[in-house]
Amino acid sequence: MTETSHSGYDGPDEPRTQAALVRAAQGGDQRALDTLVADYLPLIYNIVGRALDAPADTDDVVQDVMLQMIRDVPKLRDPEAFRSWLVAIAMRQVRRHWRLRRSAPATSGIEGLEEMAFLADPGADFVDLTITVLNLSGQRQETAEATRWLDADDRQLLSLWWMEVAGRLTRAELAMAMEVPTPHAAVAVQRMKARLEAARAVVRALGAVPRCAEMNTVLRGWDGRPSGLWRKRIARHVRACAVCGGVSVGVVPAERLLADLALVAVPPALLGLLALGAGAGAGAGAGASDVATAAFHIPSTAGRATGHALRKSGGMAFGKAAVTASAVALSLVATTVAYTFGVFGPDDRGEQSSAGTTVSAPQASGAQPSTTASPTPSPSATAKPKASASPKAAAAPKPAAGKAATVTDTKLPVRAAFYYPWYDENFTDGGSQYTPSAGKYDVDDPATVERQIKDMQYGGLQAGISSWWGEGKREDVRLPLLMSKGAELGFSWTVYYEHEAYADPSAAEIRESLTYLRKYSDQQTWLHVDGKPVIFVYGGGGDACDMATRWSQANETAGYYVVLKVFGGYKDCANQPEGWHQYASGLDVQKGYSAIVSPGFWLNTAKEPTVARDLDRFREEATTVATSGEPFQLVVTYNEWGEGTAVESATDWPSSTGHGAYMDVLHEVFTAHPR
Repeated sequence: MTETSHSGYDGPDEPRTQAALVRAAQGGDQRALDTLVADYLPLIYNIVGRALDAPADTDDVVQDVMLQMIRDVPKLRDPEAFRSWLVAIAMRQVRRHWRLRRSAPATSGIEGLEEMAFLADPGADFVDLTITVLNLSGQRQETAEATRWLDADDRQLLSLWWMEVAGRLTRAELAMAMEVPTPHAAVAVQRMKARLEAARAVVRALGAVPRCAEMNTVLRGWDGRPSGLWRKRIARHVRACAVCGGVSVGVVPAERLLADLALVAVPPALLGLLALGAGAGAGAGAGASDVATAAFHIPSTAGRATGHALRKSGGMAFGKAAVTASAVALSLVATTVAYTFGVFGPDDRGEQSSAGTTVSAPQASGAQPSTTASPTPSPSATAKPKASASPKAAAAPKPAAGKAATVTDTKLPVRAAFYYPWYDENFTDGGSQYTPSAGKYDVDDPATVERQIKDMQYGGLQAGISSWWGEGKREDVRLPLLMSKGAELGFSWTVYYEHEAYADPSAAEIRESLTYLRKYSDQQTWLHVDGKPVIFVYGGGGDACDMATRWSQANETAGYYVVLKVFGGYKDCANQPEGWHQYASGLDVQKGYSAIVSPGFWLNTAKEPTVARDLDRFREEATTVATSGEPFQLVVTYNEWGEGTAVESATDWPSSTGHGAYMDVLHEVFTAHPR
């Protein structure tokens, strides 16, 4: 697999691939070496942080890993293997740390007090840091909290698997880092996932209000700290308890929740430590590796100045690694250096894509971080910049803002498919169990979007429901091209508001998003029913009538035709939206509201399909949908390749028409049963 740098390398020969950068660094190109550090420091920091669960030592271990990389990269024989080589170094350092930690005597005196002070800081806990920095809530927060209940070996594997489902590592690289064959790694991952799911059930059961009456007996003697032993005890109770046994209902698979979370930003102190460590190596010796270490610097004039300021400032050490500099020096590190390295957290000073790739983009002073998390499946393993930073995306037609155009209603029933505009980023190694007939296409390409719209029209669909994660996200940036091509071809679009499934946005937050979307929804191309712009809303397993209430309040003045995802008891809610829908991997009919059909479900990381594909069954269920008379007749999905629900043509189901077997079925069924 060929990787490209995402830190804007512009050295003399402009090597863009990972291998070219490594070769340039091995040849003495300092800028190439700096770029490798900038590209991979966030990945290593996140892997080590999650694996260690020892916040006082994380910076130390990360520093050791990166300095070993700087020292030893001249010895690397295969530049293509750089990432797997570096991650393997990180895991060896983590395991070395655990061995030393187990054999070391308990800390005491001043060092022990400093260690306790550091650990007492909730922000120092990597789980808390992840939750806070990435604005996690709902099932995503629950999953992060569940990682505390895993044993050390499982946490180490989890740190790699998290990066795998996020598209930043391949399974082969995971296996290499664990130093086991790939089949053995697959078995280990499945076992770790089972323990993670048990830990999620534990977190849910402990957080239940009211808590199961028998739980207090189970918890007798517990000191309140998560551990593997107590996970097993509590999980046994949860499985056997009639009250606690329902906590796993509606749980979203962990891989979907973690798929595109951003990387936690590297702390400024660690950047300073790397500069200090590199500078300290200047007199270590005359060997090539020592020269490489000594030459490493923060690659900007201001960055070098702050590194010098850190060297001069001294400061008190907490634990082993943290360094506090003067306020001025730390401020410079936190701004200038972070821009240079591209390590700001989501929506701080760089735009965070759903793929988790931070693209440095300084904003106006006073800009506030977004609270939107981005859980879309399978980001790019190649760290490709998000669409908003892409020249192709920037050139896409912009929707008209301001005065609303005359809208055109689509008569009911509406036939539409859920659509995902996160390609080609999500076509990574292991990104899908299937291969699209069009290959690893790019939805920034107008020809691709035109082909897909014509394909959906051939299948009898009037509209696409495009995944949407918020203003400025890559899905939002790609809407103008969808709208433009839709206008050309007479095809409508709306969006699938995804944030509701992973948080509980307030009515004010929802209203703000609806107001922003008006720049699209006031256009003729946007799907309208009864004169209102339609919006679909995804939901989580724990949703209840309060969700409907928040959306009703938000929509009082916005005037959208809101179609919420169903939950238990939705018909009894006092506040009712305009419509309801289900999102599932099979036939579903919600009488009076919607009917859906899906070809199957096979997650990209699963060995076997959850719902196997059967073309005859799909034809029968599509006919049920077409004859249901429901207002919304929906296909789940047109192109969700990561979950294996796509009906877009694939090499696994080609056809003579070129549209693929499943689109042929939709064409036949919807033609035979017109709206």
